[in-house]
This record gives sequence, C-alpha cells and structure tokens, in this order.
Amino acid sequence: MAGNSAVPGQTVSEKLLRVLEAFAGERTALTMSEISRAANLPSSTAHRLIQELVEWGGLERISGGRYVVGLHLWEIATRAARAYDTREVVMPFLQGLWETTRAHVLLASLEGDHVLLIERIAGTRDVPPAGRAGGRLPLHASSAGKVLLAHAGEDLLAAVLAAGLPRYTPRTIVDSDRLARELARIRDAGVAVSDGELIEGTYSCAALVPGPPELGAMAVSLLSSSGARDAREMEVLVRMAAKGMGNGLSRRRPHIPISPSLRKVEDHP
Repeated sequence: MAGNSAVPGQTVSEKLLRVLEAFAGERTALTMSEISRAANLPSSTAHRLIQELVEWGGLERISGGRYVVGLHLWEIATRAARAYDTREVVMPFLQGLWETTRAHVLLASLEGDHVLLIERIAGTRDVPPAGRAGGRLPLHASSAGKVLLAHAGEDLLAAVLAAGLPRYTPRTIVDSDRLARELARIRDAGVAVSDGELIEGTYSCAALVPGPPELGAMAVSLLSSSGARDAREMEVLVRMAAKGMGNGLSRRRPHIPISPSLRKVEDHP
C-alpha cells in the first residue's frame, strides 16, 4: 500500500521511517509542521502517523506542541549491539578518563559517512560545548572522525572526498592531499587530533577501539578547550583507554539479561 504521499509510491512503513528520521542529527524537538516538512509528507499524513507513534510510545508530545522521541522507542534502541553489548565494558574506561581529566569523554561509532556519538560524559572544568549522545560529527574535522576514517577502507575516503570537505573553521582541512597525509600520520601515531578544526578554541584527540568486527568501528575521544590540558597526556590517556576497551570487548561475557529475573515467592499455608 503506497497511500497518499508527497513522494509517490511510498509504503506506510517508509512514511513512518521518514517521520522518525526527521529527528536525526541535532533535531530533538519538532512541531508537527516541522516533521511534515522534514519527512516530505502532507500535513494530514504526518498528523496521522505522529498520533499513531504517540499512542505506541515512539514519540511524546511536550509543551509548545512539539514532539520528541518517546521512551518506548529509546527502550528498544538501547538493545542495539553497539550500545547494549559494549556499554558494560567501556563505561569503566570512560569514567576513568573523566575522573582523570574532567574533560568531555566521548565514544563514537562509524555510521555511514558520519560519526555517531553513542556515549558521552560531560566535562566539568574549562570545557567547551560538546555534542550529545545520538549526535553526529563530520569525519574530516573531528578527532574521532579522522581516526575512524584513517582506518576505514578506500571506498569511504573516496566517498567523503567526492562529497566535498566543508570548512567549519579556518583550521579545517579542506584539501584532499593534505587530508590523505593527515590520515597516514594518524595510522602511524595511533591517535588523531582536531585542534580547532571543528569548533574554534577546542582541542580533541581520539584513538581507535580495536573491538570485534561485528560491533563496528568505534573510537574514544577527549575534548577540552585549547591549552587547558597537556596535549601529550591526553593522547596517552585515550590510547590506553582504547586498548583496554578493545581487550575487554574481545573477551566480553555472554549476554546478561537486560532486566533481572525475579523469582516469584510462592505463598505457604
């Protein structure tokens, strides 16, 4: 069933997915008209699908007539392998980095031609604004993106170059030859750095987490204000954390139930 749509031939499932896709990136709270435009759907269709998602728990209505992702959808999303399978292993390392540096600590995953932030512990001292879990970063301008790109295949690099290298600050690498040299340096050094390349006045470094292939490519990074901390120390810390995470993920235990099994106590006469 294709139904009525601004894009001919769409099924109901495709329309529902377009509504959910409207919340990708930095869009966290949207009005019905904003969802309709982002999903390229007629307002009547968007209204019906939004109401169905609200009833199911996929979306929630908040003040101002806006909608946000619902808890039921979040509950299902937490079962994703890269979230559920890794969280128990990586969180002690992320927490250790935070305790040592008080900087932003980020765990990122390669998702298509972007970096997806899957965990974040917010810094408390001399730290600039940072993305939130679920946000995306560019591959060529963030430290996590560069270390993931450095260890990805040539096809991804070609796709990134073909799409163009947007300039975010005067220090962003926008020349393909210079980016290729930077990626080669990252492979040799084992750590990537973004010094004011994405946001002016910030410094971040990242290392690849050598986990099992089925969990996808991941990187751990530290983000601070430029000059606020010793850069060499930060680089050593992320390399050590990445190595520890990789070792832990390689020998991770079998699945643990998401909720504890509660044994029912029988009544006795």
